[in-house]
Amino acid sequence: MAIQIKENDVTVKYVDKIGKGQLAAECSIDASSGGVSKIYCVSGGVSVKSLQAQERAVKAVCEVTTRVIYADGAGAVTSADYVTEITESIAAEGAVADMSVSCTASISDVQSEVAGSSIKVQTVIDLEFEGECEYTASLVDEVQGAVTRTQQISLINFKGGGSDSFTVSEEYEAGCAIGKILSYGAEVFLNSVRAEEGSVYVEGEVWIQLVYDDGGICSKQFSHPFAEELMIGGAKTDDIATVRAAVSGISILITGSEEENVVQMDIAVNADVRLYQEEEIETIADVFSPAAELDVAFTEKSFSAPAETKFLAKRVCGNADVEAEGIRRILAGVPSYAGVSNMYLAGGKLTCEGVINVCEIYETEDGAVDSCAVEIPFSFTSDLKGDECAEIYCTGAAVTDVVSRVRREGEIEVCANISLQIACMKKCVLRGVSNIEVGQERELDMGGISVLTVARGETLWDAAKALNVPEREIIEQNPYAEKGIKEGDKLVVFRCMA
Repeated sequence: MAIQIKENDVTVKYVDKIGKGQLAAECSIDASSGGVSKIYCVSGGVSVKSLQAQERAVKAVCEVTTRVIYADGAGAVTSADYVTEITESIAAEGAVADMSVSCTASISDVQSEVAGSSIKVQTVIDLEFEGECEYTASLVDEVQGAVTRTQQISLINFKGGGSDSFTVSEEYEAGCAIGKILSYGAEVFLNSVRAEEGSVYVEGEVWIQLVYDDGGICSKQFSHPFAEELMIGGAKTDDIATVRAAVSGISILITGSEEENVVQMDIAVNADVRLYQEEEIETIADVFSPAAELDVAFTEKSFSAPAETKFLAKRVCGNADVEAEGIRRILAGVPSYAGVSNMYLAGGKLTCEGVINVCEIYETEDGAVDSCAVEIPFSFTSDLKGDECAEIYCTGAAVTDVVSRVRREGEIEVCANISLQIACMKKCVLRGVSNIEVGQERELDMGGISVLTVARGETLWDAAKALNVPEREIIEQNPYAEKGIKEGDKLVVFRCMA
């Protein structure tokens, strides 16, 4: 019987890392009206406004917000904000022109200095790019005239996504007259994500911090929980959904009476959503023919897809030694940035390591205002509970709930929460027969009985090829083989004589 082959195209869509790089945003804040005697605190954030894939590069447009609290020439505490937009093409080896790309952006360093009547700030931003990729393999779907072994493959396919935004509103009753908002910031982190029909449901918190002047420096921080339904077309209940949420804007309005102000805040949050669907496909894993030599070619493509998202949080503490002889009180602890330097899996446990940076503004015993930077290293381990993670990476880090105290003379203790969003990735492999070349014919063994003694490492498929019969025929005549075969087993096959 002639061997006839039918082929079928199988397409896999996935998201892959295509490169990473850094941007340096510089700004000069003019304080000429009063000059600058000392910088107390520099903080801010970064948002990605647009991305365009090029050949082996990505053109990124980022907006960097810089907030500075400083003392003017007369020693009075004041502040300034500055927004810098930076556009740059960054090398990305895996980028292809016009492919759809996304990016994770985080601040890794901030340097500031006084230059005459100006404050110069340089902010270093780390960028990691991911691109939407597609791979199509032409696989043999059906073979007539030969014996085949099929396999079930579980694939997680990227199916699309979208973005949505929402606003979290909060009011803070200051109970006093606010002269000026000196600094403000907000962090958003998620603790639950699930796909539904036509939407993705997220829960989390927005942490808000205010530093203001009420006759002195005062700092307040508070959280606001949220539960939002993101309208994402095409979402299904059994989809795997990943969400990256970031603060895209903060609006502040001071109302209330002249003596007791109320701060009204609207925190705009943008959420980027990706949807994946798991599906089972059947492919031919191997083929042989008793009647002819076959040259069988295989194709294999491995890629990573999200298995789940984990939300981890840890309370960490650190100390800072300062030169001041006596510290009366802490005025404000302002998070600058946080970075995850190392993540690894070992023995079913996930270890995360990194550093939190916090700026501490304090008042000395003689009434002077000063500041210092505190670096808090962190390292903690979480049990993955047997999850099948081939790789992991951090998709978001937030520093919240900063608490500071004077531990003893010249020493400040700082504690804060570090909240991480971790993507657990599963390795998927698409493998199958891609081509079959038929060679010379074989002489068939037409004996009525064949006996095979199983050698070490041999599988049922190896036995089928050696006996020139399908696996199912071996099992029909040797029922115990359905549960597997081992070295020394004897397989007996009776054939119909022609």
